[in-house]
Amino acid sequence: MDKITIIVPIYNVEKYLRQALDSVVCQTYKNLEVLLIDDGSTDNSSKIAEEYAKKDKRFIVIHQANKGLSGARNTGLDKATGKYIMFLDSDDFFDETACETLYNCIESTNADYVIGNYTNTNEDGTKWQNPVFDKEKYKSFKLSIKDYTNSFYIMNSGVWNKIFRKTFLDELNIHFIERLPAEDAIFTTDCFIHAENVYYTPENVYNYRLRDSNSISTNCSKSYFLGINRAYRIIYENFRKSNNLEYYRYYYAKSMNYILYRFIDTDLLTKEERIEVLEKMKWFYMLSCDLKIPTVLKPVQYIIESIVTKDYPQTLKYCEMLNQIRKMLPKELREKMSKPSASTYKEIESKKMDPEIINKKEKLLKKMENSKIKILNIEDSINKIITERKSIARFGDGELDIILGQGLDFQEYNKELSKRLEEILTSKQDFCLIGIPDVINEFSNLTEESEEFWIKNMDRTRTTWMKYLNEDMEYITANLTRLYIRYKDKSKTGKYFSMLKQIWKNRDVIICEGEQTRIGVGNDLLSGCKSIKRIICPSEDAFDRYNIILERLKKESKDALIILALGPTATVLAYDLAKDGYQALDMGHFDIEYEWYKRNAKRREKIANKYTNEVSGGNVTNNVYDKKYLSQIVDNIE
Repeated sequence: MDKITIIVPIYNVEKYLRQALDSVVCQTYKNLEVLLIDDGSTDNSSKIAEEYAKKDKRFIVIHQANKGLSGARNTGLDKATGKYIMFLDSDDFFDETACETLYNCIESTNADYVIGNYTNTNEDGTKWQNPVFDKEKYKSFKLSIKDYTNSFYIMNSGVWNKIFRKTFLDELNIHFIERLPAEDAIFTTDCFIHAENVYYTPENVYNYRLRDSNSISTNCSKSYFLGINRAYRIIYENFRKSNNLEYYRYYYAKSMNYILYRFIDTDLLTKEERIEVLEKMKWFYMLSCDLKIPTVLKPVQYIIESIVTKDYPQTLKYCEMLNQIRKMLPKELREKMSKPSASTYKEIESKKMDPEIINKKEKLLKKMENSKIKILNIEDSINKIITERKSIARFGDGELDIILGQGLDFQEYNKELSKRLEEILTSKQDFCLIGIPDVINEFSNLTEESEEFWIKNMDRTRTTWMKYLNEDMEYITANLTRLYIRYKDKSKTGKYFSMLKQIWKNRDVIICEGEQTRIGVGNDLLSGCKSIKRIICPSEDAFDRYNIILERLKKESKDALIILALGPTATVLAYDLAKDGYQALDMGHFDIEYEWYKRNAKRREKIANKYTNEVSGGNVTNNVYDKKYLSQIVDNIE
């Protein structure tokens, strides 16, 4: 019979230790090496361990200064000489056939490790009626990381209901990460990712004691959550780097609900500490969007959305509401709320996600952490325009494409246009505000469609953007005209449009637009203007008429506000007009976004009387016979 090493970390557990060690003494399998790691106990645990070692030569006591549970287990791993490794937490206990059951299974299957069934007990050691894994539902089987219907439910985080082949652990060179919560989860998930053969036996081998001292009210402090944050990052990275995100989605759904409800229920955090924890763990909650994970309850969805948008005061309000509700519920219902249902896992399976997109986003986020490019948010960008009364020239993916030698649907590549755009993007002047995509620094609050587009785009172009941008400049966001359709949380859209309207309130406005753009026609976007004149230009290849358009605009008063909607041509016009003392705003898309906002549109849709280049068939519009609009046209440049 091969030797099994049982590692027992011990720290101040005199109340439970004898039952734990007696369960080892009574094992039907006898060839054991029992390493009792006394981790600096200050009660009688050390004496009890020595007592058992004197009676039974299989028991070896190792005393050490306190290193925590992981440190004690690591000492055991380093000292183990058995062919197989098992773990016993010193406040739990084995079934008497545990070692024999697990040994027979790992020998017969040639597994890297084997998982056994286990039973929860009350604090006094009274076993619950049924084991954790339903014996009728889960028979003996080989686990697979590709199996989300059986393996996921059996692959629990604990190391204590398992037997490991020592050569497998040695080849993996794996140890527990010390002084970190969820150390079991890091260890077991890493083993699962790298194992070729993992088996499950439905026989009960372990009894897990649920102690009252492990309650949320005594354990969930700020340091606990910051530690969990580190642990969850390690686990996520292990799955991501091994291309196993499909399986991780199921693991994540359980983990996210577990830790969020611990955050909701704990009374050990101040408001400031809660916000700090939320900021640190924002990346984790954002994964619910990336991985397409449904929430169990609607309130949880609201909480996740408020975290993603950094609206932490609102997050805390939602959490407090849920906290009060949960305090009135019996323990069984609280537990049920904290766990995803079977229907949740089925929904996960039905929603496909793209691991390549997630990997690209992960790389981009790491680059963004070190970004020194300063981009004002929407509100600050609009306020800067209002207070400084400056022009804006905006750059998006289309403008960069032209710089790089590509054409657009409505603007063929033009060498002179490319040269001018590059000149403006790299300029260091202060007479014209330069707008660039905020996705250079963050992906906050984007819809799934918009985020996926920009991840692919930034993966391809971010390095190029960084060559042109200046760390000493303060840029505004180019997305101050795209205020609605791209965002998940649209609650501030109305506020932003009201702020935009302040720019042209009581001012004479000159609109220079494509012949089918028709800014403000059919809505109240420009209702606060003192007067409106329109200069109509070609909807396509407007830069071919650039000099004519520029000279025509210069005939207008410098007191007037010029609003431009001509694609990349507007970017250059705004810059050149600003240099000559005009206030000119490159504002493409803002009218269409306003139309979608007023209609409460769920997706981009065609506006019958306006050019909508981002929608199929949007280049074909109805004629407009609005007398007011027609009277505003003062010139038509063909």
